[in-house]
Amino acid sequence: MTGDEPESYTLEQAAESLGVSADDIRAYIDEGLVTPKTSAGGPVLLRVDMRRLWSAVTLHRDLGINLPGVAAVLHLREQYERVRHDLATLVEIVERELGPDVWDRLWPEGRPPPQAHVSVEGVSDLGGPAGASETGGAEPAAPGPGAPGDGQAEADRPDADGGPGT
Repeated sequence: MTGDEPESYTLEQAAESLGVSADDIRAYIDEGLVTPKTSAGGPVLLRVDMRRLWSAVTLHRDLGINLPGVAAVLHLREQYERVRHDLATLVEIVERELGPDVWDRLWPEGRPPPQAHVSVEGVSDLGGPAGASETGGAEPAAPGPGAPGDGQAEADRPDADGGPGT
């Protein structure tokens, strides 16, 4: 979708735009995936509804997820976006209150690289390390005891057998 779309769509226009039938659109409405606005000419869908319907069509038709599953996926995506927004707000507050160098103080060896980002628009790589997607994006949060940079002297680290280092 581009910025040239109308402000609102009839069910038939929405169906044509998304490549589905008007009955499919009604099924998505019946499932509660979107709630059309009422107008003198009948129900209309706004741009935000169209974006949500595009995701629903992709999940349902292209990936074969049933409608209750589509509803769950869309709900989880929205929750994720809210948490992501709240976290960004928290980061702004931390930087304002503790200074922008707070991250350098927390991670003197460098801040962990960002991981792939999943949003309602899809997945994007935020410049994480090459191969991060191959591992599923699971990276350790911080080095554990005995890891380089943990402040523990090399001689005090346990060997593989759990005894003191030599």
